[in-house]
Amino acid sequence: MSLLAQDKTPPLDALRKPIPEHLLRELSTEWSGIQKSVTGLKQLEKAMGEVSGSMSLALERRKDTQLRRTLELSQAYCEHVANLHEAGYDLDGHYSNVLWLLNELPTGLESSTDRLRNRKVPIDFGKPALEQIALDRQFVDKERLYRQLNNAALEAYEVAARLGVDLQDLQEQAIRRHQEGAVNISVFLDLALTEVGNLRASLSVMPEDTELKAKLRVAELRVRETIKLLSEDIESLEEAGLPTDQYRRQLLSATGTVTTVSLDINVLYKVVQEWVMTALKYLKTYGPNFLFQSLLFILIIYVFYRLSDLVRWAINSVLNARHVTISKLMRHMIVSVARGLTILLGVFIALSQFNVSLGPMLAGLGIAGFIIGFALQDSLSNFASGLMILFYKPFDVGDTVMAAKVSGKVRSMSLVNTTIRTFDNQSLIIPNNMIWQDVITNLTDQKIRRIDMEFGITYDEDIDRVERILHIVLESDERVLKDPEPRVMVGSFGDSSVNMLCRPWVRTENYWDLRWDLNKKIKQAFDREGVVIPFPQRDVHLYSKAPAELVEDSKSKA
Repeated sequence: MSLLAQDKTPPLDALRKPIPEHLLRELSTEWSGIQKSVTGLKQLEKAMGEVSGSMSLALERRKDTQLRRTLELSQAYCEHVANLHEAGYDLDGHYSNVLWLLNELPTGLESSTDRLRNRKVPIDFGKPALEQIALDRQFVDKERLYRQLNNAALEAYEVAARLGVDLQDLQEQAIRRHQEGAVNISVFLDLALTEVGNLRASLSVMPEDTELKAKLRVAELRVRETIKLLSEDIESLEEAGLPTDQYRRQLLSATGTVTTVSLDINVLYKVVQEWVMTALKYLKTYGPNFLFQSLLFILIIYVFYRLSDLVRWAINSVLNARHVTISKLMRHMIVSVARGLTILLGVFIALSQFNVSLGPMLAGLGIAGFIIGFALQDSLSNFASGLMILFYKPFDVGDTVMAAKVSGKVRSMSLVNTTIRTFDNQSLIIPNNMIWQDVITNLTDQKIRRIDMEFGITYDEDIDRVERILHIVLESDERVLKDPEPRVMVGSFGDSSVNMLCRPWVRTENYWDLRWDLNKKIKQAFDREGVVIPFPQRDVHLYSKAPAELVEDSKSKA
């Protein structure tokens, strides 16, 4: 039945206002554009029947574009006429044109939607990435045009209602197609998300596969476009007054973010409820096993921690044996490394209970070690010097040393620095690099040391008697060693004195006490025996005449 026979609008009469000339020209221009667009559509349909293959595909895309243009022009024209009709203008033949469009629109939309439904876009996730991109583009264009046709049907229904024309069937068909389209896009989104998960799992096994990387990128773009399509479907369904909670929840689950489309308290509540139910189901299924693995993890860590203490005790016992002579720093390092390796082994074994892959972890530690090493070059230099000190053992904890222009007793050592306690009780922490690059004097490395002492006596003094006095003083002190034998000798002749050398040997731990005691005893012995330690002397000659007169006298005598 023709729509013209269903027109419930009162017949136009003379009471309507005449339409202004400029509005009439606008309507005529719009109607002329529609006729040209429709003619273009018919020509494209005729041309499509005469070609095939890629040419047919190209003409089909041009027809889609032309169809969109025709719909836009028709919608704008119908809206314009409806507005002027409601304003009371006499529209002449344009009112009949609108009725004709509304009469032809259902048939045209139905044939166009059928053509789109029959157009097969072979989405195949197994195809190469470049082919998938082209197919995805065709799929998105088809779905958007399909949605635009349905929206055009709904807008035509609204215009028809304003003009008193019944297009209830057209509205119902458009709503039904909207629902079907939303269901199809929802299913396709699930498939696209599954494909992304599969590709990521494949890349974890073959991370260097370039085709897999390209397919993953295409799949991620497919998910993004499908989410946009579903968002558009949700908006269309809401305008039609249809429920959209299911699709909102799907969008929220797929994106993980709350948007204007998914922002609804009921949707959020149901999504949270689904998450809680999923979590409870997961805990019910895997909770006991996870709890057992966690307890086993803690138990393994504890056992290996206690085992590391046992390893430390065993290694210390071995290294403290009499026949083992290594430095305290070496002993400390061996114990620390052995204990750390034991704990690290326990951590790796514990992580294996959760099926953690150790290969990527070790690779990551290697990369992190390289970056940290580059950033800590100075510390690594001290570490290397600490290793050199460790292996060459120039000193050990407790030794008295002169190093890095510092003298004192070594209190502690590490692979990075050394702590020296000076003789005036200051603690100096010195980087190992400074120590290793300087001369190191170990004052307590040997068990015995020689005390070098020098005393001056006058030229009038009996040298043999002084030697006997010195020998008596040395023999009277038990700390002076008999082997090597102490020596007393004439060292040199000074300006004011004969310098006597005294060379006793002593145990290293008695060095300073004996040196100070001998100085005191020798001075007391010299005082008892009347040995004079001379002061520096200088001869002064006095002349009764001036130097010039002395020169003249010497010339006259000559």
